[in-house]
Amino acid sequence: MVSKTDFSASEWDLLRKAPLTASLIVVAASPSGPLGLLKESAAATKMMLSAASAAQSPLLKSLTEDLRSNVSLPELPHTTDPTQLRASAMETIKASSALLASKASPEEAQEFRQWLAKIAQATAEATKEGGFLGFGGTQVSSEEQAALADIHEALGLPKAA
Repeated sequence: MVSKTDFSASEWDLLRKAPLTASLIVVAASPSGPLGLLKESAAATKMMLSAASAAQSPLLKSLTEDLRSNVSLPELPHTTDPTQLRASAMETIKASSALLASKASPEEAQEFRQWLAKIAQATAEATKEGGFLGFGGTQVSSEEQAALADIHEALGLPKAA
């Protein structure tokens, strides 16, 4: 079992950045406007923090408690180009997964990967896409589905259903 002390400050920051990045990939795939962004952010935050009580590993508990108590946001990519933003965000997801594969047990790494995928899924499901005044639209747009599939692939998880 690994803990925060097994990671350097930059490694821990990478792990702290990963959940927000997973959410960002989905948000950027299909922007939902200001209200949608609020709903998606709230859903991602709820999923991030609820892991503290449901986590099996001390690592995920420690990470979520750190996110809860340390409200500073990790540094995100400094670009408005969607292609660069997505590439940088996907690299963060892959790097965090690889870091845990090298330092944590397979069970801890898997729990972290599944947590990131759940955050991305909650973000995607937070608001309907493509409707008008709440009518019509789809729960998860095709762009969000593609983003979820990319996240699952980057994490080495089966494709999202």
